[in-house]
Amino acid sequence: MVDIKPIRPKLKLDVLDSDELESIQSATLDLLETVGVRFPSDEALRIFAEHGARVDEESQIVRIHSDLVKKALSHAPRSYKLAGRVKEADLLLDGSRSYFGTDGVGVETLDFITGASRSSTKEDVAKMARVADALSSIGFYWPMVSAQDYGLTAPLHEIEASFKNTVKHVQTVTSVNETLANYAIRMAEIISGDRSRMRAAPPLSALICTITPLGQDKEAIEAALVYAKAGIPVGFMAMPTLGSTAPATTGGALVLGNAELVSAIVLMQLVAPGAPVFYSLCASVMDPQTAGYIVGIPEKYLCNTAGVQLAHDWGVPVLAGSFAMDAPEPATWQLGRDSVYTSLMVAMAGADLAEGLGMIKSSTLLVPEQIIFDDEIYHTHRALVEGVDTSIDGLAMDAIKNVGPGGHFLAQKHTRKHLRKIWIPELSHPRISQGEAPSADIRQRARDKFDLILKEHMPEPLEESVQYELQAILDAAKNEIGG
Repeated sequence: MVDIKPIRPKLKLDVLDSDELESIQSATLDLLETVGVRFPSDEALRIFAEHGARVDEESQIVRIHSDLVKKALSHAPRSYKLAGRVKEADLLLDGSRSYFGTDGVGVETLDFITGASRSSTKEDVAKMARVADALSSIGFYWPMVSAQDYGLTAPLHEIEASFKNTVKHVQTVTSVNETLANYAIRMAEIISGDRSRMRAAPPLSALICTITPLGQDKEAIEAALVYAKAGIPVGFMAMPTLGSTAPATTGGALVLGNAELVSAIVLMQLVAPGAPVFYSLCASVMDPQTAGYIVGIPEKYLCNTAGVQLAHDWGVPVLAGSFAMDAPEPATWQLGRDSVYTSLMVAMAGADLAEGLGMIKSSTLLVPEQIIFDDEIYHTHRALVEGVDTSIDGLAMDAIKNVGPGGHFLAQKHTRKHLRKIWIPELSHPRISQGEAPSADIRQRARDKFDLILKEHMPEPLEESVQYELQAILDAAKNEIGG
């Protein structure tokens, strides 16, 4: 039984007022028309030129008039479905709820048995997919670490391990060249049954990163074109770093990242009008003393939340960044402080999707029990953002009148009904089993829950014929591009 509990926000947050939103959008359109974005892809340049953009073949810079931007974006769907392997795991992106997912793709894991640091493997991807499948905070699964034991075909092995170990929607962030994209699409077709079913309910989506400032990656943007033509939802993530790859102001970073994202989304609509796309802006700050990369900082929280508004103003769904802070250790004051900001703010802003659960050390390190900590933070935010129930049942007038002055509510049916619905955080308020006290160490309690999931939770298996076809695709990829 699939259990996904999305956030349905009643409390709303806008970090930009209407004038500020208009200023950023106008500046973005000006930047796209006068400065442009570099597209080092002959196919992308050809498509832009055919649709009237100003293309400089030598510099590979494309300048796009605001009319073309607006016309192209008018074709992008605001609402569509990301499918799971079972219908109950489908995610409807319609602006009414926020689905959170895991983070990825890290390169380092604390071994699940010894606790020693090591390079990540495909088995880690599979085990974390099983844990994510069991947690109601997780709506979709990013392979959390890389399958470094499979070389050049690692991205495809990450997809296969994910499909085998969760029924939830899978999003690939590493299949970012044309060859890998074609194999990934074939895997999605196998899961769906055929290409028409895949188009109607895609079980896979893809995320492509831009190259800040004002650039696209050749292989990644060509992979995105392949996904868009096939009907696989494709999103773009800009990651401006204030002070190095972006201006040292939040407004400047937003304009820059916005231009990169919009230019890529425009290209997708030019090649495949109506292609499902999404927008993602995740900022950071350069430490002025060390040139280090800082993500646990207010400028990031503001930019990520403002990105939700910008995406919705353009009329496309948004994937927001949350969790995955700088801290190198779980269960610390620093991590607890930093993890709450973006995960709460982007939910209140109405993000359609948000990634970030389960990773630390700026999304590079997998500590098994961290996903349990983040699950608890998520559900705290879910209860907060859903606000106060002022319905007739929520105001409980009948129960209050029945009890009257000086009584208690223990015997009321209303109490029995609603007390069971109150979410109690298990890590901070553990349930006491008969004859067995919970561990006094909260990190150990998180690890105990993690181990129990791995021991007991088994997602619905793939049919043997489907597993056979996925393996055949992996074998073909190995023969073509090497293992």
